[in-house]
Amino acid sequence: MPTGYKVARIKLDEKGNYLGMEDFITGWLTPQGALGRPVDMVIKNNGDMFISDDKAGVVYRVVYKKM
Repeated sequence: MPTGYKVARIKLDEKGNYLGMEDFITGWLTPQGALGRPVDMVIKNNGDMFISDDKAGVVYRVVYKKM
């Protein structure tokens, strides 16, 4: 079974110590096959994230919103 096809988040405590990892964005890999493949990301100072997808040929924008 293929691995990847998702964006994971690394969790750190306030001192920067590793706490674990969790899925952040999934859904590119389905039982019917891959819809896309995230390969790189850039995070801007305002928190917006851009994720490139080399299978679908697109760039996704994830917008940061403070709650």
